Amino acid sequence: MVIRALWDVLLFLQLYHTSRENPSTVMGTFICTRCGKCCISLGRHIRIERSLSSVQHYVRNAISGEITLVTIHPDRRALFSEEPEEGWCPFLRREPTGLFVCTIYENRPAICRNFRCLNMVITGRDGTEVGQVVGKATITTKDTVLKELWNNLKKQMPVSDAGWLEHMQKGLMIHGYTLEPLT
Repeated sequence: MVIRALWDVLLFLQLYHTSRENPSTVMGTFICTRCGKCCISLGRHIRIERSLSSVQHYVRNAISGEITLVTIHPDRRALFSEEPEEGWCPFLRREPTGLFVCTIYENRPAICRNFRCLNMVITGRDGTEVGQVVGKATITTKDTVLKELWNNLKKQMPVSDAGWLEHMQKGLMIHGYTLEPLT
């Protein structure tokens, strides 16, 4: 038991120092499945303020008021000419394959660039994914022990605290879990 606890501490220290020297070595990578859920939900906040042409538009972010000039990607112009579904982002379209595509992806507004469906992944001792963190700190997991541990750790420090992520990583690591922020 003591050996396992020491091992966990050593692993944490290695992870901590590696992440400070080169954060990309310990961060997972977000892989978009093009399900469209994020863009559909953000649709109510993205509006075409003014059209300069059929392919250039000023877009208003209703949350921040930010206005961005966007251009429809040349390969997506035919798709953009189709009407979007009610409530969707005006630049979101469904391809014939069923996957969703952003017709302004290369110059999309900041709210879209910064949006993350999934922020972190939690893995167990064997490296398999056992939980996901969405939004700022909402956990989705079937592991009841992990869920209770997560909620108890969250109560100890506000999410807005600069040391929150480290606090959560330490607390989870002691119990055999690894928390990986996604890039």
